[in-house]
Amino acid sequence: MPRLPHTHHRGRPRQVTLAALAVGVAVSLVGCAADTGARDGGVAPPVSPPASSSPLWPQYAPPAPPGDEPTGPDRQYLSIKGVQVGAGGLKRIPVKELLEVDPNVPQLVRDAVRDCPGSACGLRAPVYRDLTGDGRDELIVALDEPKAELTLIQVYRAFGTTVRPVLISWGPLGLTGETFGHDLVLASTGNDGRFTTRYRWDGNVLTAAVPQGQTGDRAQSAAGSSPSPSPRNRTDR
Repeated sequence: MPRLPHTHHRGRPRQVTLAALAVGVAVSLVGCAADTGARDGGVAPPVSPPASSSPLWPQYAPPAPPGDEPTGPDRQYLSIKGVQVGAGGLKRIPVKELLEVDPNVPQLVRDAVRDCPGSACGLRAPVYRDLTGDGRDELIVALDEPKAELTLIQVYRAFGTTVRPVLISWGPLGLTGETFGHDLVLASTGNDGRFTTRYRWDGNVLTAAVPQGQTGDRAQSAAGSSPSPSPRNRTDR
């Protein structure tokens, strides 16, 4: 009886090997996918609150230096008698004449403007800006007084046909200012840095809107702001 040719079945082991390899790759992929998920890093560290000021003596109010003038909402400067505001507004009123009859300023100012006009005159050019938001310009006057080492900045406002100050501020010689919107910012520079005070219309006068502070690397803010004492005459200092 003739023998049939012997057939070797080699394909089945190869198929088993490929299947096992595919299973191993799938398990590896599943493991990699699991590694991309969120992990528990433990308890989060506590968040510290931001630092805040803590006054040493919260109930203490420093006394005002002698001669200081109140600048709160109840402050009311006197109207200037003998000066009327006409159709041209404050721009038609000579600044020198205004200061000479203003009862709100000390004799030092009246003595100083006697040098005007002239080389010794400390009056700067008047500036007109709307500081109240009513569309009308106020008059800003600056007077440098080297003998007293002071600068006066004064703001006048028209009330109908009368005029009176709404701000009188004395500062170190060279005191200057600028406006931001309707706010007036006065600034002085000394050995300790640059100091600024921002004034805002409160319906009656210009009051300090931001406490006096120091800008720059040594910035700090004071507890309050008040003007320097008004000098009485040219020999006070």
